[in-house]
Amino acid sequence: MFKKIFLCLLVLHTCNLVYSKRNCNDCQIYYTCKAAVDHARLKQNDETKKLFEKAVCGTAIEDGDSVVKVCCSDFPSLNDRPKPTPPAKNIENRWAGMNKENLLPDRCGSILGNRIFGGRKAKLYEFPWMVLISYKTREGPQFQCGGTIINSKYILTAAHCVVDKKIEGVRIGEYDINTDRDCEYEPDKVICEDHIQDMYVKEKIPHENYQRSPTSNDIALLRVDGEILLNYTNVEPICLPVSSSLRRKGLDNKNGTVAGWGYTETGRESAILLRVEVPVKTDAECKGYYNRNNRDSVKKQFCAGELKKDSCNGDSGGPLMMKANYNDVNSYVQYGIVSHGPMQCGSSFPGVYTDVREYVDWILNNIKE
Repeated sequence: MFKKIFLCLLVLHTCNLVYSKRNCNDCQIYYTCKAAVDHARLKQNDETKKLFEKAVCGTAIEDGDSVVKVCCSDFPSLNDRPKPTPPAKNIENRWAGMNKENLLPDRCGSILGNRIFGGRKAKLYEFPWMVLISYKTREGPQFQCGGTIINSKYILTAAHCVVDKKIEGVRIGEYDINTDRDCEYEPDKVICEDHIQDMYVKEKIPHENYQRSPTSNDIALLRVDGEILLNYTNVEPICLPVSSSLRRKGLDNKNGTVAGWGYTETGRESAILLRVEVPVKTDAECKGYYNRNNRDSVKKQFCAGELKKDSCNGDSGGPLMMKANYNDVNSYVQYGIVSHGPMQCGSSFPGVYTDVREYVDWILNNIKE
């Protein structure tokens, strides 16, 4: 979709320009600049056209074609939100957490018009918030869990991916683990991406009441060492159900999207990011599968999946997403975190997900600038 927008903005308005030899530190192909993509997608007006014309800094040859490059820093971020008024000193703790909403992005979850079982390949820029977590093992670093970007400093994942684990770091912007340059082939164009951010983890924040068996409070945050660069097309935060309307959204019998690199029906992990649509079960159905002996075992969790469609080992910590209205924009909102499931992935037993709606306040209370 954004390619067509760029054709209108760039080809029609800059083809007669003499490309300037501007010296900027971030002259890059237009579709790899996240801020430029946001402006083209969300602000299609004369101001945006002039912004693109001014930002042009040259061209590059890609697959035999001449491609426009822009100074990415010329595009103001659309993720900024105004700083709030400082809270009163004696404010209640729950309100103090809510004031941290300003640390979450205003724009997120953009929709591109341990395993994914029965899934298909995701598109190159479809889920730019997906993160791989690398662990120290005897065989060297290995990716064993997933997570999602929620702002420029924090990754959301499952507690069982953090507790008693030796985390090597996180990888941001990945699509195909086996290639340094990821390409997507379309009838009229080849789009390639090679921007990856490998970052160390500065702080691990599992839920203080996490319990392994029976599983409860399976949620954690990772604070990266430094700041995630969000001005690339393959890097963007996902939205969280922060507003009261999103927290009240009923999930029963609705389909959610799960993405990850975990095991597939072939019994091997996928090198390429996969996605699958899974139906969310009712509480009564979930209790029928998992709650025969313990009525509280699925508290603050929900079940999703069906025969041949499921999340699996290696997808742990990844998201279950649904499209919803976020700040008047149709966006992906994360409602679940892959927690655990049956021994046999893709069986008639659904997988279990941490219900993010129940932990929004915990997230807000545990993030900082």
